Amino acid sequence: MHNSLALFERLSILYAEDEESLRRSVCQTLEIFFDKVIEAKDGEEALELFFEHKPDILLLDICMPKCDGLKLLKEIRKSHKRVPVIIMSAYAEPAYFQQSIELNICKYLLKPFSKESFLDALKTCARWMYEWGEGGLIRVGNDLFYDPISGMLLKEKEQFLLTKKERLLFEYLLRQKNRVISFEELEEAIWAEEGGSKEALKALVKELRKKLDKESIENVFGIGYKLAIR
Repeated sequence: MHNSLALFERLSILYAEDEESLRRSVCQTLEIFFDKVIEAKDGEEALELFFEHKPDILLLDICMPKCDGLKLLKEIRKSHKRVPVIIMSAYAEPAYFQQSIELNICKYLLKPFSKESFLDALKTCARWMYEWGEGGLIRVGNDLFYDPISGMLLKEKEQFLLTKKERLLFEYLLRQKNRVISFEELEEAIWAEEGGSKEALKALVKELRKKLDKESIENVFGIGYKLAIR
C-alpha cells in the first residue's frame, strides 16, 4: 500500500490548540511529516496566522479562547472552501459533530486519542485532498493518472516526471480542481518569498501542459487558471 503520509513532506499545517502540553506533543509528531508546522494558542491567533501563511491543512481544537474552532472554521470557509480540516474535541455532542460535518471537514477526532487514531486521521485527510483511487493513483483525464507520492504522470505507456515547480503548481491546482485560482495566489503558492512573476507562471503552465491533456489547465482571461477534471 502506498504511503499516503509521504504526501505531507511538501505541505504546511496550522495547528490551533490552547492546551500547551498537548500542543507541543502533537507538534512533535506533525514535524515528522510536514514541511512546516504553524502553531496557534487560540482561535484569534489561528485566524491571523491562516491568512498570513495560507497553510495547506488545518488541525483545530473546538474549545479555545477568544474564538472557538467552529467559529474560526466558519470564517475561513467564507473564502477557502476546499482547505482540508481535522477537528479535535473532548466532546462527543451531536451538535458539535453536525456543525463540523456542515463545514465540510475531513475527520472529527475525539480526545484523548491514540497515536494510531491520529495517524489514521492524517491518512483520511490525505485521501480527502486528492481522492485517490486504486493503487494510490489519481485520475486526472482520459487515460491520464497522477501518482502524488512519486510526482509522476502516467499516460498509457508514457511516464512524465514533474519538476519541483511543476509539481507544486499541479498539486496546488489538483487540490482545488475545477476552481479558478488567481495568478497572484498561484505565484504566492509556488514561489512565496522567491519572487515569482506572471511571466514565470505562464512559462511553468506551458511546460506542464505538455505533460497533461491539452484542455486540462484552462486559462480564465484576466483572472487565473483552473484545472478542469470531469
